[in-house]
Amino acid sequence: MGVFEDIKLESQNHPSLTLASPFNILWEYGRGPEEKLTGDVHYALQISIVMEGAAEAVFGDWSRVFQKGELWWTMCWEPHAYRLLGTRNFVMSININIDNLGNCGPCSNADWLAPFTVDPSRRYCPDSDAERGEIALLARKLLRLYNRRTPNWRTRCWLMIHELILHASERVAAFAQPETSGFNAGMNRIQKAVSLVRSSQVPPSLGDAAQACSLSVSRFSCLFHSTMGVSYGQFALRVRLTNAANDVRTGIYTLNEIAERHGFCDASSFCHAFRKVYRCTPNEFKARK
Repeated sequence: MGVFEDIKLESQNHPSLTLASPFNILWEYGRGPEEKLTGDVHYALQISIVMEGAAEAVFGDWSRVFQKGELWWTMCWEPHAYRLLGTRNFVMSININIDNLGNCGPCSNADWLAPFTVDPSRRYCPDSDAERGEIALLARKLLRLYNRRTPNWRTRCWLMIHELILHASERVAAFAQPETSGFNAGMNRIQKAVSLVRSSQVPPSLGDAAQACSLSVSRFSCLFHSTMGVSYGQFALRVRLTNAANDVRTGIYTLNEIAERHGFCDASSFCHAFRKVYRCTPNEFKARK
């Protein structure tokens, strides 16, 4: 993995992201320039925007320095790293539950994943001062809404996030090439399996997922891991637990019912898997504000 051999990747679970609460916004102030890169890998989709200063983001062997008003996109489970480069820096990150992506109305048929799944070198980033200014303005409005929490703030934030993703998707499509390579090529081959996992209450087995992609089990397993940075089983389990966490949050179902709904043997095995990922019991998770 090139530069990542020397970087410790921290795994971020984002347990607060559920079908009922599909996004959150985090931010970081810091002084630079930093010498070392901070590595990260997480289930959530992520959009990071430089509000002040500059930052270097690294994906595999590709890297770029992002200035004020520029942004980078991270697919779930995609290893990446960054460091702050300006004297004073402010970076805002939007984390999105992939299971909710595009859920903003009956006309939501855009390629919402495109900005995250094309090769990092082709992911949308504004290339003019005017466009960088527009991105910075949108980011400030989004952050202000998120912090002030005025009436309908969740809906407004959600629509603004999708407006940004739609713009990026259109830009990606406009500059698309006939050939695909790297991460994008792999994603195209396994996309049916990813969609099946996202749309099924109990994800398909490894064999069924491979068959849906017209690949052998061994080839599918290798391609899935190289593309997503995690095995198919781990990915499917994380999606199952994300959906189960939403059921826990509602309080409608018992633990036995949740286990049955999401394909776990019993409540005990469900609680064990839940605790490994969320670092708490389902009841503790439910009690969180």
